[in-house]
Amino acid sequence: MIPMRKASGTRQKRVTKRQGNGTAAKKRAAKNSREKKNDDPEGLALSKNDILEFCDRVLKKWHQDPMQNARNIPAMLAVRTSVFFSDEASLSAIWSEIISWVYQMLYENAQAQARKEGLEWADVFSKIKTET
Repeated sequence: MIPMRKASGTRQKRVTKRQGNGTAAKKRAAKNSREKKNDDPEGLALSKNDILEFCDRVLKKWHQDPMQNARNIPAMLAVRTSVFFSDEASLSAIWSEIISWVYQMLYENAQAQARKEGLEWADVFSKIKTET
C-alpha cells in the first residue's frame, strides 16, 4: 500500500503542476488581450455587463414615458437581447465598429454644421479630404 500512496501523491503533484501552468497561460492570454485593447483607441473597453447595464438604464429612463418611447423600447430590448446572447469577442468586434462609426458621424456632423454657418475651417477640411 505504501507505494500506491506515493504514486498517488506524485500524480496529484503532476495534476496540480499542470493546473498551475494552465492558470499562468490564462493570465498571459488575459494580459495580451488587455495590451491589444490598449493598442486600439477606438476598441471596446467595456464588458458585456457594462453594455447590458447601459441598456437597462436607457430602458428605465424610457419606461418613465412609455407613450413617447413606444417605438424605442422594443428596439432597445432587441439590442439588449442581442448583447445578452453574444460572446465577448463578437461584442468587441461589433461595438468597436459602432464606436468608430459614431466618431466619424460626429466629425462629419460638425463639418456640416460649420458649412451651414459659413465657417472656413469646414471648407478647408473638405478640400483636404478630397485631395487625399
